[in-house]
Amino acid sequence: MQRFDLELCVFIAQGSISYGISLLASGQSSTITGTYTDQYIMQGFLDIEMRIWLRNLVTRCIAIYPSLFVAIIGGTTGSGRLIIIASMILSLELPFVLVPLIKFNSSSTKMGPDNNSIYVIVVLWVLGLGVIGMNVYYLSTSFVTWIIHSSFPKPVMVLIGVMVFRVMAFYVISLIYLMFRKDRMMTFD
Repeated sequence: MQRFDLELCVFIAQGSISYGISLLASGQSSTITGTYTDQYIMQGFLDIEMRIWLRNLVTRCIAIYPSLFVAIIGGTTGSGRLIIIASMILSLELPFVLVPLIKFNSSSTKMGPDNNSIYVIVVLWVLGLGVIGMNVYYLSTSFVTWIIHSSFPKPVMVLIGVMVFRVMAFYVISLIYLMFRKDRMMTFD
């Protein structure tokens, strides 16, 4: 029995390390992407000329400042809450990026002969709908758990529940619209 407990602890520790490394890689990727975006905006759209090292320093400081502010003010619990809030926001946004991407790559009017094969399309939709389903499940169960354990009076909880239900219904209807919307414009020449 102790061997099983030890193996379980090692497995959990390895999962925690893997999650930490993936979270660090994700953060670095998004920071670098944001920094490059800031650089292009400053240089191309705003026509601000700076030395490259100064522009890199300014854009990196702009990218890191909000997280640093939360870490200083909120400490480790504030940073942990920030990660959870960011994950929930990304869960809301992900389907609105994933569905158009799958549709665009699978469309012969957009990609011409380079569109995905039917096998790839089926796999992408199964995986995409699985991810979307998990996100909707996670968001709805998180909300229900929060509303059950909140200390609000019952009329306020009912009002919040009705408002959030309407927003979730609009969210799901918007996703269904995106999935079944027909491509009318041919962009492939």
